[in-house]
Amino acid sequence: MYSVQTYGDRGVRIQFGNTIDRQINEKVHRFGSLLEKYPIEGVWEWIPAYTTITIYYNPSEITFAALEKKLIHLQKMLAETEPPVTRKITIPVCYDGEFALDMEEVTAYLNLSAQEIIRLHTKPVYHVYMMGFMPGFPYLGGLSEKLYIPRLENPRKMVKQGAVGIADKQTGIYPLDAPGGWRIIGKTPVPLYGAKKEQKMLIRAGDRLQFKAVDAAAYYEIEEAVQNGDYQPEIG
Repeated sequence: MYSVQTYGDRGVRIQFGNTIDRQINEKVHRFGSLLEKYPIEGVWEWIPAYTTITIYYNPSEITFAALEKKLIHLQKMLAETEPPVTRKITIPVCYDGEFALDMEEVTAYLNLSAQEIIRLHTKPVYHVYMMGFMPGFPYLGGLSEKLYIPRLENPRKMVKQGAVGIADKQTGIYPLDAPGGWRIIGKTPVPLYGAKKEQKMLIRAGDRLQFKAVDAAAYYEIEEAVQNGDYQPEIG
């Protein structure tokens, strides 16, 4: 499936499929690589999602009809395009009690020990399908079915930056303090977003991500290194 539709008066949305699927998502990111490699005059931004890529353009520089022709041309090149080079980012997480606000409830609901939950959560290499609902928030695919759990019935008014949670079929990291209904099972001292940094977001759509369990002592050591500007995330 491939379709091009208008998205407002300055946008175009390309649909590559209807289901959340790794192969479909790879097409989205490969198309983004083509847009970067072959810039189109008048196009100023594109946003990849699970199954779509939304492209924003300036109508005074290029018409929709002209843009559509160029996008169709790029689509024909898609099959011959290599997938973009991905990075594997390792995120340290402390799953100890003071950081794992909902671990007790999660163990009871899933009928698993905390050690088994940590093992299941740190084992996969997750695929970053897209970035959403706040700056730096990664939508990750690959959570073990054994960890599927409903969201909190009453969301918290505030979840601290760095909180790592699970909800429904997903896991994620809060890059900023924000309200939220995910069940918190740990916390990372590694910042995912910095408004004043040259590279504002640590994680990008298309990356791979794996969690690494650390104890409280290691958590505070990393936190201090981050504050002193001495910490470098593990990126391979």
